[in-house]
Amino acid sequence: MRKIFFILILFINFSFANFIGMNDGARALSMGNAYVALSDESSAIFHNPAGLANIRHIDFIASRQKLYGISELSNDMLAISFPTPILRIGFAAQQIGLSNEYLEKIIYLSIAGIVRPGSTPVRFGMNMKYESAEVKNYEAIKSNNPSNLDLDLGILIDVTKDLFFGYSVKNVLEPEFEFISTSDKLDKTHTIGICYNWRSSVNFLADYIWTDINSHWNFGSEIWFFNIFAARLGVYDEKLTTGFGLKTKKWSVDTAILTHQNLGSTYRISFSLRMGR
Repeated sequence: MRKIFFILILFINFSFANFIGMNDGARALSMGNAYVALSDESSAIFHNPAGLANIRHIDFIASRQKLYGISELSNDMLAISFPTPILRIGFAAQQIGLSNEYLEKIIYLSIAGIVRPGSTPVRFGMNMKYESAEVKNYEAIKSNNPSNLDLDLGILIDVTKDLFFGYSVKNVLEPEFEFISTSDKLDKTHTIGICYNWRSSVNFLADYIWTDINSHWNFGSEIWFFNIFAARLGVYDEKLTTGFGLKTKKWSVDTAILTHQNLGSTYRISFSLRMGR
């Protein structure tokens, strides 16, 4: 009960994924969330929207996360992308909640495209976001349940056929939220990353993330066996992550575990479907 109360207090002091983190897919988490230069499925919306330009079919993904062994906490997401003739379009939603007490939601509309200056493919993307938070069933807390609009931007460059560079900036508008008796804003978050694909079956990844007040590295690796089963390992802000994936031409299942010394482990599972070619 003490852990639940502690997390609720953190939530109502502007979580918006800053403390626990919204669910952005099991594959990314299992590789330490070092994903900005690899993003090649619908969950790219959450990491680098330019990655949607890699997708040539309808791609749907949904994910469930169990946070720190607390059954009252839920953390879910879904995303879908469509390969329209000129631009890629994506829709996504994330929500994180504590029982019937607190709920955060983010709704995304994404677009992405590709240009080829010379022979180098350069992908670009943008998210338009609606963010909201709500405290429920607490008459003593006088809250106006804030909401706001925001933007994310990203680029993805094929440096060579095996080396990729990515950059994203989240919370471009740095929206301000007035909640209970305080107000705060979301910090603009920058990420640069590289992905090296070795022999078409192994990915090595590194992301550097920074805001005006802090920074950290994420690292990840992924090895595929017969293009069916993947084993993954990563470091997410000095915390160990691991997981595996299983895929066919039409569907895939991914799992991830993030360890935390004080709060326990987080477990995440994702399921995706691919339709069309």
